[in-house]
Amino acid sequence: MSKEKIGNKFGKGIEFREGSPIQLLSYSEKSENEKFGQILLNPEALNILREIDEPLAIISVVGSFCHGKSYFANVLHGRHDGFDIGSNVEGCTRGIYIWAPPFKLTSEQPNGKTIQKRVLVLDSEGIDDPSQDENWTMKLFILCLVISSTFVYNINGIVNREDIGKLHLMTDLSKFIQEPKDEDFLPRLVILLRDFVLENPGNFKDYFLKQLNNINTGAAKAICESFHDFDVYGLSVSIGKFL
Repeated sequence: MSKEKIGNKFGKGIEFREGSPIQLLSYSEKSENEKFGQILLNPEALNILREIDEPLAIISVVGSFCHGKSYFANVLHGRHDGFDIGSNVEGCTRGIYIWAPPFKLTSEQPNGKTIQKRVLVLDSEGIDDPSQDENWTMKLFILCLVISSTFVYNINGIVNREDIGKLHLMTDLSKFIQEPKDEDFLPRLVILLRDFVLENPGNFKDYFLKQLNNINTGAAKAICESFHDFDVYGLSVSIGKFL
């Protein structure tokens, strides 16, 4: 087996996906009038998306910079390589990268029928990278929020006040987005507690909600009201698997 075919130990059981990442969009601090920045779309990535005929599920991996977002995005493809993983203190992901081609997934519906869909994983720039414009990173955050089927919020370590503040901000930002009529437009939320070093609490969602209420009851209420469907998982780096 070639080196490229070696799967990721955290993604044991996840099929190895062929392909490679490609940048979907980036940000230029200056536009033609030099007054505002501008979002630049990659035509090659857009052509890949235009060729998709099947139903599309979008998974966004979002969180702080240098906290393992890209690594987890690789896990979703059963790989240890692919999306760039930084080894220094600066964030290495700029804008949004997608995996090309989006992989196929067959799933059974409640009526017993099976459908084939494409799954597109987005690896987003860190939302609090000090080297980037704050307004730009917030726009990225909102974009991932509104286009995703599943929104993975990556938290490194123990839930703290700063993490909860960012989640609360997410619910505030969603109020400025015009909702489709008779539809729940927000994605399924998944909280991923990376490198969890405390004793396994048994139920990570209960642990997370308890931490929320202890730190900010308003944030806890807003998150539960905004995201009716969310899950929380812990990942221990020491044993290399989900808890």
